[in-house]
Amino acid sequence: MKKRVILAATLAALAVAAAADDARFWWRYAARLPSLAGLPVARPTTQVPDSRATIVGAPRPLRSCAPSPAQARALDAATRYAAAHATQALVVLRNGCLIHEYYGKGNAATLRPGGPMAKAVVALVAGRMLAVGQLGGIDRPVASVVPEWRGDARRAITWRHMLMMHAGLAWYRQQVGPWSRFQRLLLSGDYAPHAIDLPLVAPPGRFYDYSAWTFDTLGIALSRAGGAPYEVLASRLLWRPLGLSDATLFVDRPGGTVHGNCCMDATARDWGRLGAFLAAEMRAPRLLPASYLSAMREPSPDRPDYGLGVWLGSPYVRSRTPASSRNPYPTPVTSRTFQSVPYRASDVLIIEGV
Repeated sequence: MKKRVILAATLAALAVAAAADDARFWWRYAARLPSLAGLPVARPTTQVPDSRATIVGAPRPLRSCAPSPAQARALDAATRYAAAHATQALVVLRNGCLIHEYYGKGNAATLRPGGPMAKAVVALVAGRMLAVGQLGGIDRPVASVVPEWRGDARRAITWRHMLMMHAGLAWYRQQVGPWSRFQRLLLSGDYAPHAIDLPLVAPPGRFYDYSAWTFDTLGIALSRAGGAPYEVLASRLLWRPLGLSDATLFVDRPGGTVHGNCCMDATARDWGRLGAFLAAEMRAPRLLPASYLSAMREPSPDRPDYGLGVWLGSPYVRSRTPASSRNPYPTPVTSRTFQSVPYRASDVLIIEGV
């Protein structure tokens, strides 16, 4: 009862505050408030991606191939495992060819939330921008397009630092107060000023930390460098050349700024095609610079299993956390990813929605 009274009073205060502040932020914050207050809700809301931007595609048919008998047996076992664990979709491509798909929910046309897999897309967009000369080099300071950083130590942050999550920018996590940086970055109707204003808390290039805000800020910087909204760059440089279907992204407001770190929805086939594209580029570069592809799979200085926007399949660890053990940032991440056995290949790259 006490919690409900406090919640009602808080909602009344929010209504007053919304009239003089960012109304879209307060609407989103109010939607999240029951779960923040610890009240029982049917579906806890961690984000409210109510505004979406579209990455316009130019869909082309995906070639299908029959698996070998041995592959078919392995795929049947994988499908049984997927079905037993409430998997929404399982799509397997080999050499760019679809050899298997299973849908526990929806169908091939259903847009699937990729969560933080969006970070790998940011890395691919950055690589394409390097290829067409829009970034001026991976080790060029990001301050070349973010003048707000030129007057302080953030001027030393490079594109490489941001892509390997070694930028040193503050990473505010799970703060519940409405005036906290975490909530403002996540829910604001104009979050770009909050992202660009992130302070430096560690020397650029020194420490790894899995940072959503670094990739949000990176998306903003790429948009400035390319002279177009991020979703337009992704369409022009990646989606249309690869023949992908339309995808959607969380934006802070209609026509506003994309959250590059998270909340991209695409078909399961297109998520698979992005992985197949990266694998094909690693074998024979066509749309991405060879030097960039090499950098993507290089272990980061403070995190040997992270490259540029992608996880590396080795060295093997049974249980890993996204956060650095030497994390100098507030509120370390405690979630873990488990892997039962090592990969057979040493050059596996992982696009993961952690």
